[in-house]
Amino acid sequence: MTKRPENVHAHYHAHVYFGPDTVAQATALCRQAGELFGVTVGRVHEREVGPHPHWSCQLAFDSAQFERLIPWLEQHRDGLDVLVHGLSGDALAEHTTHASWLGNESELKLDMFRH
Repeated sequence: MTKRPENVHAHYHAHVYFGPDTVAQATALCRQAGELFGVTVGRVHEREVGPHPHWSCQLAFDSAQFERLIPWLEQHRDGLDVLVHGLSGDALAEHTTHASWLGNESELKLDMFRH
């Protein structure tokens, strides 16, 4: 069962996943999230970066923004999958233990975090 986001950390990232056919949709979603909620919108990566197995755009936000942003993302993601994780200083834990999903879960490339 896919773990749903819970507000238990001080800071978060949400990674909106997309592909060639949904670049415009994801870009608009991230831009609107930034405008409506004051979250930090990262670059739109039209390639796989880091542990992410899809193209992505990162949203950075805090626990105060969480309660409004996450339900809004769920309602407006329109089929896009979103990885949400708390920030703890431990990248492996952030992408495993602290990872949750809106939509379908993807297998992340975790080898980069293992020593």
